[in-house]
Amino acid sequence: MLKKIEKYLYIVSPLLILASLFYYYITREFGIFSIITLVVGIGVGIIFFIRFYEDIVRKITRRKFRYGINSVIITLVVLALVVIVYLVLMDHNKVFDLTATKRFSLSEQTEKVLGRLSAPVNAYAFYSKQMETGSIRELFNEYQYLYKDFEFQIVDPDLNPGLVKELGVQEYGEVILRYEEKTEKAKSNNEEGITNALIKLTQTEVKKLYFITGHGERSLEDYSNMGYDKIKAAIEAENFAVEELLLLRAEEVPEDCALLVSAGPKSDYTEHEIALIEGYIQGTGRVLFLLDPPASSEQDLTNIVNLLGRYGLVAGNDVIVDPLSRVLSGDFLMPVVNSYTYNRITKDFRFATIFRDMRSIDTKQDVEANIFTRIVANTAEASWAEKSLQELAQGGKIKYDEGIDQKGPVPIMAYSTIDIQSGDEGGEETGEQGGSEQQAIVLAVGDSDFITNSMYQAQGNKDLFLNTVNFLTDRGEFITERPKEQESVYLTLTAQQGRVVFFVSMIVIPLFIIIVGIYITVRRRVKT
Repeated sequence: MLKKIEKYLYIVSPLLILASLFYYYITREFGIFSIITLVVGIGVGIIFFIRFYEDIVRKITRRKFRYGINSVIITLVVLALVVIVYLVLMDHNKVFDLTATKRFSLSEQTEKVLGRLSAPVNAYAFYSKQMETGSIRELFNEYQYLYKDFEFQIVDPDLNPGLVKELGVQEYGEVILRYEEKTEKAKSNNEEGITNALIKLTQTEVKKLYFITGHGERSLEDYSNMGYDKIKAAIEAENFAVEELLLLRAEEVPEDCALLVSAGPKSDYTEHEIALIEGYIQGTGRVLFLLDPPASSEQDLTNIVNLLGRYGLVAGNDVIVDPLSRVLSGDFLMPVVNSYTYNRITKDFRFATIFRDMRSIDTKQDVEANIFTRIVANTAEASWAEKSLQELAQGGKIKYDEGIDQKGPVPIMAYSTIDIQSGDEGGEETGEQGGSEQQAIVLAVGDSDFITNSMYQAQGNKDLFLNTVNFLTDRGEFITERPKEQESVYLTLTAQQGRVVFFVSMIVIPLFIIIVGIYITVRRRVKT
């Protein structure tokens, strides 16, 4: 009886050792239980080896046992190789996003922002136990994949009141980022909000944009479909300050103005305003004009058009007509632009932009030596610049008139760089001509509707405008593609299509499988 029990000691010994190790793994300390079970397990193993030494030696010398040992060794070697490969791949993983909309990839803008970081980033998402955390955790993992020093925590505000008070958290769902002793709250807990917070943490200089008012321009505080309050928020999210400027009352353009914007003036600027703008340009200023088509064949923004002309830009007295825009359920006056020249604004731009009631913006061939002009975007070949504005306003038939209208592609966005001579005269360090050259830039777009509240999210409209702003303010590193909202993709079928899908999937395919099965069964029985 005792001998039968002794034969099972080889099972008791490893079980006791495993129990000791398991207890240590759970408690993270070698307590009395761990020590006793480990010692007893080893002791039982030694007793078993001594008691059955002859039997063990006899079994080891058998050929079958040697083959078994070889199999065990080979298995252990293969497992060791698998573990080594796994450990290597853990630090050298690669993710492939095969979705059509790149749903599981971060945007080019986010990649650029993360690429400029030089210190660890700590992200805190304050979610209660009742809130779903899968999406924010997945988003943080994507950031961590691109930047290894991106650390994140999902924090329950109810259990961590000290951290809530330290970071100034006010409500559930907030995301706070910390970078180099600075903290910033993300305005939204999606990629756009987190990336914009990182931009604010890494950009120490806040440049200021002034939007001219007083002539019916678009309002930054207008919440209607035709207002600019949403694009204002988008500009501020990229670490700009935005303010309106009544140029009629000003003595000069403010010194802290990084970009002066004229967005859709309905009436012409006075000589005083034109003089202030021109003085600002001569001081290496940057100006952006968003000009809508004139209401009639007579030019109604003469002073503004003449100002552009002095810097090599031509605002056409016309409106763009694009017959192909009907595919977007729009009318002929809603052109879709997908043709861009190679320039700093659109060299990697891949999105179409949609405009409404647009005029042409061309460049002059004969300009002064210190002025360089470049077209940025053109309309499609099927479009044209309609010159008969009076007939169009009266509801006349829209048609292309050879020799009168301008055939497409028609330029609708262009800029000019102006080399401004400045500095001391005749200094050795500044060259023979004296002074040093700095650049002013004047850019014009033939529409102000494309960034209104109702249109700024359409296709690439927001990206084109923000890239333009970053170009004009010398922030070329932020010219990029921004995060896009992920849209659900639905399959919409007509009634007839639904019946076809039902018939094929529920009747044809199952019936085919049944017939094939019956055929094979009958064939086999006939052969036997």
